[in-house]
Amino acid sequence: MQARQFYAPQTAPATAEQAFARWTERLSVQSEIASARELAGLSDAELTELEAEFVRSPLRPRSDRLRGAWRTGAALGAAGAFGLALQALTVGFGEGGYRVLEMFSMACVLAALCAAVAGAYVSFSTMHLDLSHGTVGLYVGRLDEQHPWLYDSLAAARSPSAEAYRQQVLRDRGPLRGADCILMRELVRAQEALERTQWARAVAQQVQRQVVATDPTATEPRLVRVGSRSSDQRGLARPAS
Repeated sequence: MQARQFYAPQTAPATAEQAFARWTERLSVQSEIASARELAGLSDAELTELEAEFVRSPLRPRSDRLRGAWRTGAALGAAGAFGLALQALTVGFGEGGYRVLEMFSMACVLAALCAAVAGAYVSFSTMHLDLSHGTVGLYVGRLDEQHPWLYDSLAAARSPSAEAYRQQVLRDRGPLRGADCILMRELVRAQEALERTQWARAVAQQVQRQVVATDPTATEPRLVRVGSRSSDQRGLARPAS
């Protein structure tokens, strides 16, 4: 699977529920940046449908056959424990009834253990899908006041490359989503990595450079021309004609 990078082409799903399940499976085997690139390339209508599906079902629906194994195991365990307690407290069943009750109780306890093991196996085997379900919801959700990545997007937008990407998304696709935040942060990391390729001597000179403070009054723009003090006094002493 690693040799082909989990490449498994699929047909376009018919419903939003199937599409969300498909993206949940893809995100569980792909990297963060790969999933964000694919989701960010969808149209605003497709992303809105996925967002509505996550609002309708915040938790991944269980469709496996053993989803009720825990409840079945608990019921069988309770029945077995009740049979063993009844066997210990009650007399008068006779040798045959005693053996039947003992076998029935032990069978219920063994069945409860098997159901608990099956339920635990299914729960742990699908845990990555449960986590990916919520992650897809973060990727397709709008960056509004409820999204946890809102302030991360604001910090990333200070970079010129990330700001250009933000403007392009708003112009061409629509509102920004969580996947766009991932790509904006990747742009910031790429810009930082590019800056780290500069020569160390040039960076040291740039860091150690002293900025010469300028007098703000020297370059202050004036609306009218102000003369010298002596010319003003001569103008005041000149008699009016």
